[in-house]
Amino acid sequence: MSVVDNYKKIKVDVDKCSMKAGHKVELLAVSKNQSVLKMDELANSNVSLFGESKVQEALPKINYLSNKYNNLEFHFIGKIQTNKLKKIVEFFHLIHSVDREDVLSLIDKYALDLNKKQHILIQLNIACEKQKNGIAVSELENILNTASHYKNIVVKGLMFMPPYEEDVTKNIKYFETANKLFCQYKSDVFDTLSMGMSHDFKEAIEHGSTLVRVGTYIFGERV
Repeated sequence: MSVVDNYKKIKVDVDKCSMKAGHKVELLAVSKNQSVLKMDELANSNVSLFGESKVQEALPKINYLSNKYNNLEFHFIGKIQTNKLKKIVEFFHLIHSVDREDVLSLIDKYALDLNKKQHILIQLNIACEKQKNGIAVSELENILNTASHYKNIVVKGLMFMPPYEEDVTKNIKYFETANKLFCQYKSDVFDTLSMGMSHDFKEAIEHGSTLVRVGTYIFGERV
């Protein structure tokens, strides 16, 4: 099957889960470590949301595709490095992975320089995994309060990545916690809960996710 066929199949599943859950869900095609030609196939079939995690890899793809299509939206889903942050703000519509207060002032500064409002998500580490980024639940209110003071930052919601489990039902408790926190702050602006990937997006949607990040099931294994 082509990447377009794969995407359409996943989109059907996402839409079914969305309808059952009773809320809108967007599908982000995670294109990190994938060729720009596969992305081009999707863009040519009206797919507009792509997720990348490495600035150096992403920029040539973004430049190439943006010259061909004017409706694309790129999301940054990788670890934030401060020396790459200026480019992240310049080229990405939404940053999923804000996980510390000290990057907020830089995001605001670069957004001001570009005369844009930078949309961000706060990444949670609910399971307290040492190998993963994200803030502890206890830190959420503080970082949201800090972010609210920056005029060029718009906090759109939360991002969460649970521990990997073959049995995804083991992570339901974490999904429920993420959704509870999301609902606590939800508003017309704070409207995005980025949660769920190829193997667990159905359970994530069932427990409140409004945006799922699917890579392998669309593109195949990473190159």
